[in-house]
Amino acid sequence: MSWTFPKWNSPSTTSEATPSSQAESVQDGADASTDSKPLDVVFLQDTTGSQGPYIQSARKAIRDICDKIAASGGLSRDLIRFGLIAFRDHPPQENTYVTKPFNFTSDVEVMQKNLGTLIASGGGDGPEAQTAALAEALNLEWQEKAIKIVILITDAPPHGIGEVGDGFTESPDQNDPLDIARQMAERGITLFVIACEPALSRYQFAVDFYKALVQITAGRIFPLLKADKLGDYIVGTALETIETERLIGEFEQIIVNEVYENNNSIDAVTENLQQKMQERGSTINSINIENAYDETEDSKANVGIWQAATNIKSARGKLKQHTTPFVHAHSLGVASARGRGRIPAPAMVAAPVVKAPSVSIAPQAWSQAQIQRVVQQSMARNSVVTPQGYISKASGKVVPNSFTPNPPPS
Repeated sequence: MSWTFPKWNSPSTTSEATPSSQAESVQDGADASTDSKPLDVVFLQDTTGSQGPYIQSARKAIRDICDKIAASGGLSRDLIRFGLIAFRDHPPQENTYVTKPFNFTSDVEVMQKNLGTLIASGGGDGPEAQTAALAEALNLEWQEKAIKIVILITDAPPHGIGEVGDGFTESPDQNDPLDIARQMAERGITLFVIACEPALSRYQFAVDFYKALVQITAGRIFPLLKADKLGDYIVGTALETIETERLIGEFEQIIVNEVYENNNSIDAVTENLQQKMQERGSTINSINIENAYDETEDSKANVGIWQAATNIKSARGKLKQHTTPFVHAHSLGVASARGRGRIPAPAMVAAPVVKAPSVSIAPQAWSQAQIQRVVQQSMARNSVVTPQGYISKASGKVVPNSFTPNPPPS
C-alpha cells in the first residue's frame, strides 16, 4: 500500500495554501506551535527505606537537570515547572503517610528544598502506594498547553498485581493503575518509570507490569543500576519528549484524520510518517540506554496481558511465571540462573554492579518506536482509550490499537 498525505510538508518550506476542503475536515484540539510550550515534570518519588540514594541523587542533580533541559530543549527556565509527590504505603503497612504532595514550582531552589525534606524510611510489605501517587499526579493542576511528564522512581510494584507477600489484593484507595494510565494518555501525560535495579527484579511481575503501564501512555521504562545516573535519565527523558511533542504538534490533526476519516490503519500512518521523516532527514535528540533486561517470550506475553486487561484483577490469573532473571547477569556481576530458576532475592540485592548500562543523549534518525509514540499519543488525545483500542471523541468510531505487543489468545 502506498499513499501520501497532501498536507505533509515542513512548515518552514510550505508555500502553498491548504485546500479549504481539507482544512474543514481537520479535527480541533491540536496545536502546531510547540516551541513556546511550557514543560511540566512531576516526580513520583518512593520514600520507603531503600530509596535514600535516589532521593539524594535527585536533590543534587535538579539544578543541572533544569539547566540542561533549558539549554538543549530550547526552553527558557521560567517555562519549566517541577512537581513532586512522595509516597510510602497504606495503613497498616505504613502509618506515616500514603502520599505527600508538593506544588508545581519553577524555582529550582524550592524544588531542592522539597527533595531535601524527604527521608527514606518504612514501607511495610514489598508493594507500595504507587497507585495513590499516580492518581494524585493525574489530578494535579497541570498547565493546559504544557508538555506533561510523570517520572515514577521506585524499586517496588504497586499493590494488587499478584506478588507474593502483598498485604492487599488490590489498591486500598480503590484506584486501578491501568485505568489511571489510560486517563493520562487521553490528557497528554507521558509516564516514565525509572526502575531501581536489581531490587525491582526481585519481584515476579513488577517489571512486566511497568512495561505495560508506560506503553499505555507511549512512555518508557529505564533500569537504573547506579543512583548517580538518575539526573542523566531525567534529562534524556525530558529532551526526547519535547521533540516528540513538536512532531505531535505538527501532525496530530493529520494522523487523527487519516485514521478516523480516511480509514487508514494505524500501522500505515506510522509507516508513512517515518518515511516523511526520512525524506526530511530529520533527527531527534534521543536518550540511548543499553537494555539491561532480558526480553523473553513470557515477558512479552505478560506485557500484552496487562495492556489488554480491563483492570489488574482480571489479568492476574493469566500471567506467566518467570523462570529466568529479568536483568542480564553481566549487569549484576553474578552467574546466570537460566534453567535453574530466577536469581534468588538475597543474591540479587547483594551482587556487586560491575557494568551499569551506558547512557548517552545524541541526535539520531527517528526510530520506528519514536514514530509509533507520536502516532499513539496523537490518537489517544483525540479518543477514549480502552484496553482494545481507541474510540473517537468526535464520531464514536472504534479503532484497534495495533501497538499492543503479543496480545493474549482469545
